[in-house]
Amino acid sequence: MQHTDKYKLNLIEKDDVFSPDTLNENAEKVESLLVSLANGDREEAEAREALESRVIALEAKKVVTGTYVGEGAVSSYAPHVISLGFTPLAVIVLGGSPVVTILAVQGTPSPSMTIVDGGFTVMRGQGSDLDNEKLTYRYIAFG
Repeated sequence: MQHTDKYKLNLIEKDDVFSPDTLNENAEKVESLLVSLANGDREEAEAREALESRVIALEAKKVVTGTYVGEGAVSSYAPHVISLGFTPLAVIVLGGSPVVTILAVQGTPSPSMTIVDGGFTVMRGQGSDLDNEKLTYRYIAFG
């Protein structure tokens, strides 16, 4: 009896006596190969699903860094609004003269900085360490 080159399936020759054993061996080899392929596909699908879940979880979180330039005292003491395109949960601002670090957390306004819809504000005017004219401030916002 001859066999196929790659999978070694039984080849029935014209003068072979018919035997169901030969066909059964071929069927078992094919089934074994299909099962191993199906298991590989299942593992690949599970890995892809796990990766997609992680990507969705990461996309739900936002971290943005940037800078803004202080406007200093202006005729109005209205807050200086820094737009982010989303409402952060917390913001840290670094900079000023002297260098200060201020943290604002959503729902907890501070005298210097407040989180608002779409970004955050810093107070202008006397005593504000976050809006000195022409100074560059760095921030990191967490969404």
